[in-house]
Amino acid sequence: MRKIFIVSGPAGVGKSTTARRLAEQFNHSAYIEGDLVNHMVVGGYLPPWESGELKLLVWDNLADLCINFVQAGKDVVIDYVAFPQDLRRFSEQVWKEIENVEIHYVVLWAGRDELLRRDSLRDTDDQMGERCLELVEEFLSKGVEPRFFYNTTGLKPSELNEIVTEIMKNPSYKF
Repeated sequence: MRKIFIVSGPAGVGKSTTARRLAEQFNHSAYIEGDLVNHMVVGGYLPPWESGELKLLVWDNLADLCINFVQAGKDVVIDYVAFPQDLRRFSEQVWKEIENVEIHYVVLWAGRDELLRRDSLRDTDDQMGERCLELVEEFLSKGVEPRFFYNTTGLKPSELNEIVTEIMKNPSYKF
């Protein structure tokens, strides 16, 4: 049975680093950076939080990519901001095409001060600033079940392997 992991969370929490390392754990895998799919739209681009239509298009494309990769025998790891309503629609699309696939969802989490500290360490062009905190509030308001949260506040980069192992083995992340 193939698996799809969706690694989510606010900006600066470590989604990309964690998701990429997670994808490296599988013999046959694909890593999808959701922001790259989002930025494929050039003319008429709006940030996903400003355009529901473009957000749906990104999720349709993510589902299609996952279907293609799973049908080619790959486990898939998606690195993108995802809320429960996104996951429900995405899962329906995937399961309509492929029955024998597990979908896992984890929301990496960190305290507000830690998020801002991590964000400040990014290249200036990649910093999200207050958007990090807006995403915290959005996750809290969207009804994400507590079982999907993984708090990384006190964890060090050297503990990345433990984080990845927890995500792979914890059945509570199964959607």
